Order: sequence, then structure tokens, then C-alpha cells
Amino acid sequence: MMIIKHFTQLKTLLGTLFLTILVSASHAEDIQLDKIAALVNDDIVMFSEVRKVAQRAKQSGKGQVSDQALIKDALESLILQKIQLQRAKSLGIVIDDVAVDRAMLSIARQNKLNLEQFRIALIKEDHDYKKFRESIRERLYLDSLQKRHKGSRKSISEYEVDDLIKAESIQLSQGVQYHLIDILMPAPNGTPVKQFNNLLTRTQILRKKLLAQSSQVSESLIKKMGARSTDLGWKNAQSLSPAYIRTLSLMGAGELSNVVRDPKGFHILKLVEQRGGKRKVTQQARVRHILIPSSEPQAKLKATILRNKILAGGDFAKLAKENSADKGSAVDGGNLGMMDPSSFVPPFAKAVRTLPLNSLSQPIQTKFGWHILEVLERKASDQTREALKLQAQSVITQEKQSDDFKNWLQGLRDEAFVEYRIKI
Repeated sequence: MMIIKHFTQLKTLLGTLFLTILVSASHAEDIQLDKIAALVNDDIVMFSEVRKVAQRAKQSGKGQVSDQALIKDALESLILQKIQLQRAKSLGIVIDDVAVDRAMLSIARQNKLNLEQFRIALIKEDHDYKKFRESIRERLYLDSLQKRHKGSRKSISEYEVDDLIKAESIQLSQGVQYHLIDILMPAPNGTPVKQFNNLLTRTQILRKKLLAQSSQVSESLIKKMGARSTDLGWKNAQSLSPAYIRTLSLMGAGELSNVVRDPKGFHILKLVEQRGGKRKVTQQARVRHILIPSSEPQAKLKATILRNKILAGGDFAKLAKENSADKGSAVDGGNLGMMDPSSFVPPFAKAVRTLPLNSLSQPIQTKFGWHILEVLERKASDQTREALKLQAQSVITQEKQSDDFKNWLQGLRDEAFVEYRIKI
């Protein structure tokens, strides 16, 4: 079996292994004998390593780059790798044979082989098995070092998440329709500065007062403050201004926007409803339960007795407070609130999904003990905005980690002693 064709999978699993190298025919006589390419602190980079890295780089599509540039890039890559390995070991990171075997097994399985078959296949393809193992060990050192660095990353602010969503709002709103109420405080272009600022202040005060009232927009309050409201009905996202879209991208149904400025004046948008686009809707349920831990003698029997008391007219909330081992919910009569069933352990989740509303379950066993539960309400919940925020947070995290790690590596490189033994 040809193992080379599967090396792209190895990159996916373990990152880039040792690449390697090329030099033109004019250098052929110079590279017959191996030599030191660079000293890196108390370690060395051999020219044979550099050649291999450059050769693989050329084969991977960098053939248009000069041989000298390939050699230089390969050498710098290996120098940085040596520095990282030294740093990892100085921090006490240890990659033992068990970890290497586990990684090797993962690669072998990707190639649908066991470890022995994988070893034989590598040898048949003229690969040094011991060197291959060590390259895996070094890759694991580098991965562990990067994970160690990521563990100390800075937190991400809500503003950064919101800014990313706003920046992508036009693309994210494709196919979306909004039902809007537009509250306008007229302040057309050309309004004197003092009057303009007064109108902005009035709009901000109006928004605060509307937030303090019920979910209904108070027409009388709006008129009293000198504004007017218009029910725009359903609007395609593409028909709205970018300022509106950026604002709506962070809003949920029933919410009021911050103050939005356009040539007509100051707007407060109320998002009545939203539809279309890529929505993430989950079915949620309001649940209450009583938990009897398995450690209690005859736990199932106790749960059954409590169930019978409730069926006979006993107060569920009172019995939960007195008996439930889940103290967090017991103080609220066993109420777990509105939850996604998938957040519960499987037996409990199944009951939450299937139990008729306002009916009492039979005792249900989980790893926590025996439960009796009641589903009080079910409803669909739009989690699109929350999912969008999580996605944005992930993107920012990756970008920050990448930038921070690159800067950190550059710092290591600047501090290292490097002496070149070849001309580049």
C-alpha cells in the first residue's frame, strides 16, 4: 500500500511534520557531505534537514520561488522549531513513549492500519521509522507548548464580539426579514448644533422611558417627547440601510435598539419579529424535579412514596424543598427553569422530551440518583443570536491566539543565540 498519498491526513492530525528540501544542480557538489547549517543555543541544525524541508516545500507548489529563498525559509523554520523544542523542555513538558504511541496509532487508523502494519508500510516507502517517531514526538512538544501558551490568553470583551457581528451583518442578514416599528425623532441634516444635541438627548431619554415601560410601545409618550412611530411591517434586510442592519444583527425579538442616526434624525427601532435566514431554533422545556441520591437507603422507594404523595394532592414545591438533594433547585420548589433538554443527562432528557405536560413521571434513574419530574411548559426558542455570538467569539479567540503566539515566538527568536554556518 502506498502510504505517501495519505500524508495530507497526517498534516491535518498533527500539523506540519519536518518538511524538506531542494537545491539546484549548481549546488549538487556542495551538498554531498552533510554539514552544520546553524547553531541554535546549545543545539544544531544540519544542512541535510534544511534540504529536505526545502525540497518538500518546492514539491508542495512553491516551485516558482527561487532555490535560495526556499533554503532560507527552510532554515528559519527549523531554527524556530529548535527554539520551541528547547523552550518546551525547559518548561518541564514531557512527551513520553506512551503519548507518541497514541499519536502513531491515530495516524495508523487514519490510514486503516494497525501500528505494525503502519511501521512496515513506512519502511517499504523508504522512511526511517525511528526518525518518523521522533518527528511525531517533536510535533507533540510544539503542540503542547502552544496549548500552554493559549491557556494564559486574555479574555474577550462583548464589544469585540459585537463589532465582529456588525462588520459581517450584511452577509449574515441574507434572506432575513424584519418586522419593525420605527420611532423617529426628526433632526434633519442642517439642524443647528445646539438643537441637534438637545434632540439626541431627548431621544436617549425617550428610549430609557420606553425600556422602563411594558413591552408595548407607548404612543402617548412618543408624541409627548416630540417623536413619532411608524409600523414598517415586514422588511427585507436588503431594503434597509446598513446602519439598521448593523443594529438589528444584535437584537432579539421584542427588543429596542440603541439610538440610530441617519439624515432624517434619530431612530429607535423595535424588532417585533424576525424570520428567514439561517435560524437556530431549539425546543425548550420548563421542568421541576425532586432528586433522591442513590446513596440513600431504598432511594427508589423513597422517590415512589414522594410521587404518590404528590398524586394524592401533596405540594410538589414543598416536598422538593424538604427532600430534594438538588439544593440549587430545591429552594425554588425543584424548578430548573426553561432549559434545552439536551443539557440534561440522557434518561432525564428523554423524559423531558416525551412526558405529557403537567403530568408526573415515574421514578427515573440517572447517575445522580432517582428523580421524579414534571414538565410545566414547552416552547420553541430562537437561539440564533446566541449561536452567532458564540461563533464570533470563537473567531476572535483564534485570531487573538494566533497573533499572540506569533508575537511570543518572535520574542523567543529574538532572545535565542543563533549562528549561521551557511550563506543564505
